[in-house]
Amino acid sequence: MASPAKPPARPYKRGAVALGSLIPEAVAPILSQRGFASTAILTEWREIVGPHLAQWTNPIEIRWPRRPHEGAEPAKTLARPSRTKTDNATRATLVIGCASAFALDIQMATPAIIEAVNRRLGYGCIGSIQILQGPRKAPVAPPASRKVDPTLVKTVEGTLGDIENAELRQALATLGAEIAARSPQRRANKP
Repeated sequence: MASPAKPPARPYKRGAVALGSLIPEAVAPILSQRGFASTAILTEWREIVGPHLAQWTNPIEIRWPRRPHEGAEPAKTLARPSRTKTDNATRATLVIGCASAFALDIQMATPAIIEAVNRRLGYGCIGSIQILQGPRKAPVAPPASRKVDPTLVKTVEGTLGDIENAELRQALATLGAEIAARSPQRRANKP
């Protein structure tokens, strides 16, 4: 006789599910291998270190210290002082990858980065930073926006007559004109 099927970890729902609600569950095993308990440091890195350093650095992992006597029976000795878990515990090391040219900037900002990470996490778990230098690609500048044909903007704006807010109507008209300019039919009709 076959054993009954295991129920799914997440009950099935009808309809669409937001992708953002599935991501934490999907990346949790990888994050735990790298020492991260949550995605807070990864997703909020730009706010932690600032935009200048964020484009040249990234957090790689958190290395937690080993606790040698945890879980094992201590050897009996005559005059051994008692220790608590807080005495044995030490802080973790945050490993940051960066371009070699910015390693000194990271080193100078280490106390501020440690403080910002600990503040973001809500407790003082990070005690030091290790810098891994290596080649990194230069950050890619966002592409310059293309100029849209003003007559096309006016044409699209004419179809948006029921929108009262002028700024919103203008923004939607510009967006619509950019979409229309990218359409294959419009490109085929262009001389």
